[in-house]
Amino acid sequence: MKKAIKQFTKLVVLGCVMGGVIGFAQPFATGYVIPKIQESRTAAADEAEQSDNFDTDEKINVQNTANLDEASKNTVELIKKVKPAVVCITTKATSRDWFNQVYETEGAGSGVIFHEDENNVYIVTNAHVVSGASEVLISVSESDLVSASLVGKDVNADLAVISVTKADLKSVGITGVTIAEFGSSSSLQMGESVIAIGNALGHGNTATAGIVSTLPKEVSIQGKKLTVVQTDAAINPGNSGGALINSKGQVIGINTAKLAITEVEGVGYAIASDVAKPMIESLMNTSETPALGVSVVDLSEQEAKYYGLPQAGVVISQVYRGSAAESAGLETGDIVTAFNGSPVFTADQLISAIKNCKVGESVGVTVIRDGKTIQKTAKLTKAQTNF
Repeated sequence: MKKAIKQFTKLVVLGCVMGGVIGFAQPFATGYVIPKIQESRTAAADEAEQSDNFDTDEKINVQNTANLDEASKNTVELIKKVKPAVVCITTKATSRDWFNQVYETEGAGSGVIFHEDENNVYIVTNAHVVSGASEVLISVSESDLVSASLVGKDVNADLAVISVTKADLKSVGITGVTIAEFGSSSSLQMGESVIAIGNALGHGNTATAGIVSTLPKEVSIQGKKLTVVQTDAAINPGNSGGALINSKGQVIGINTAKLAITEVEGVGYAIASDVAKPMIESLMNTSETPALGVSVVDLSEQEAKYYGLPQAGVVISQVYRGSAAESAGLETGDIVTAFNGSPVFTADQLISAIKNCKVGESVGVTVIRDGKTIQKTAKLTKAQTNF
C-alpha cells in the first residue's frame, strides 16, 4: 500500500514538473523560438531568391553578349565610334501659303564634324540641306540646338561647310567633340560593307547597313553631275549630309540622295570622299561673303498690283539682330524695289546682287513702307546666317 502511494506521488510530482516545463516551453517556443525559426527560414529563402535573380540577370547579360556574332559586334563598335561625329541639322525657312501669308517651315538633315580650331567646330553637309534657309541649327549627341553659321557652299558639288562656336556648344553641355576620320573612296571594293549614319526623318541619329553596289562613278542628280558611291544602305530624308563609313569607321562618302522611282529599290548615293575632301578644303578657304542680314520672299503678282508695282518684288520677312539691315533701319514687311539703283524683282536676284558686293561696302536699298518709297543705306557685314 505504501509502495503504491509513493509511486502515485512520484507521478503527480513528475506531472507537475512536466506541466511546468510544458507551460513555460510552449509560450517560449510560440513567442520566441518559432518566430526565430520562421525568420531564419524567410531570410534564407530571400537570400536564395536574390541569388537566383542575380544568377539569372548575369546569365541574361552573358546570353545577350553571346548572341552577338563577331560581325554584329564590329558593327555596334563602328557605330559607337562614328555616331558622335555626326550631327543632326534643323533648318528654318520662310514661305508663303495660297493666301500669301508668310509662314515658317522646318527641314532636317545631317552633317559630319571634320575639323575644330580654338573657337569653332566645322561641319560638312550637303548644300541642298542648308540652301534657302533663314536659320540653321545643329545638335551634337542629342544636345539642345545651337545656331550655325555658313562658312561656304558649292551648289554644283552639293557640299557646304558650316560652323558652330565652342562657346555655344558649351552652353548646352558639349565640352568636347569627336572628329570624323576620312578614308579613301578610291580603295573601295564592290560588295564591301558600309554603314550610313544620319538624322533620318529628323528623329535623331540612326544607322542603316549595306554594301558598296558599284565603284565610285559620275551620275546626274537633279541636274548636277556628282561623283558618288552607290550603296543599298537605306538613305532616307534627313540622312542627307550624313556619313557613309567603311569597316574601319572611316568616312568614304557624304550621303546625298536616293533614287526614288517606283521600279527601283535600294539605290542610294554618297558623294565620294576623294572628291569631297579637296572641295571641303576649298570651302574652308572661301573669302568673306557679304550679307544684308534679311530673309526675303517673292512678292506675288496680286500683291504687286495692290502696291502699284509693274512686276512682282521682294518682301523682307525677317531682319536679323545686329545685321546691316537693322543698322540701316530696314523693317519686316518692307518691299525691296531696288538695290544699288537696279530694280529688284525676285529674292534670287537680290541675293545675287548682294553677293557681288564686298564686306564693308555701303549699298543703297529702296523700299516701299506704308505706301511710301524710302531710301536706305546699309553697310554690308560678313555673312553669318546667309545660307
